[in-house]
Amino acid sequence: MNQALVQSCLLAPQAGFSGRVAPPPRLQQSSASFAGSSNVFHTCSRLQGRPQRSRPLTIQNALSRAQKEQTVEKLERAFEKSAVVYGMRFKNLSVKQMTEFRQMLPSGAVTYVCKNTLLRVAAEKQGWQTIIPTTKGENAWVFVSEECIAESVKSYHEFERRLLEKYPKEQRAEMHPTSITGASMENQLMDLAAFKRLEKMPTKIELIATIARLLNQVPRKIAVSIKQVPAKVAFGVKALADGDDNKDAIVSDVFPKPAA
Repeated sequence: MNQALVQSCLLAPQAGFSGRVAPPPRLQQSSASFAGSSNVFHTCSRLQGRPQRSRPLTIQNALSRAQKEQTVEKLERAFEKSAVVYGMRFKNLSVKQMTEFRQMLPSGAVTYVCKNTLLRVAAEKQGWQTIIPTTKGENAWVFVSEECIAESVKSYHEFERRLLEKYPKEQRAEMHPTSITGASMENQLMDLAAFKRLEKMPTKIELIATIARLLNQVPRKIAVSIKQVPAKVAFGVKALADGDDNKDAIVSDVFPKPAA
């Protein structure tokens, strides 16, 4: 009796019951996903709590490539306008210190911090291959036009001196808050001694002024020399005229050769 009652309860439909055992809620979501969703994998990802993998990643890569190309173009223009390019180590420098260094540079010098690979590409395209072996580590690259070479090098050494002032005098010789990693002038690699000598290099305006001064001196010297020539010629003509009274005399008699 009891067994028949149990069977009748299991088989007989009741209010709100369709006669089928309802699947668990998670299986209902999965079934709905496969039945009604056009993107099964995205729905399953949401169910599993994992983030979706969408298309913007590809767009970000494309933008990154465009930015790299823009950086290379900017570096190419800097190489084209520069007479001297040098790199400096900035690993131990703060943002404030780097800003101070940029402000110390003359208007004809600019500083770029970029990936070494991008600098190599730009240097290769612009014919500055000698700087490529120095593109190692973290560098800030200074591009200097021909009008301000000496001033730019002086600015770097002054900046280095200020950094060393923060250390005790007995420790300054061992401290290297920054350093020159490489320098090239018109694609000619320079050592530290040659880079230091650039402080005394005259500017383009100074060279023009020096050449103009020398050119002004040349005509004056030529004029003095020319002025002396007619006096000697006039003396010779007069001497010949005076000796003309003696018809038998020759030039060698008028201007006798000095005794040996």
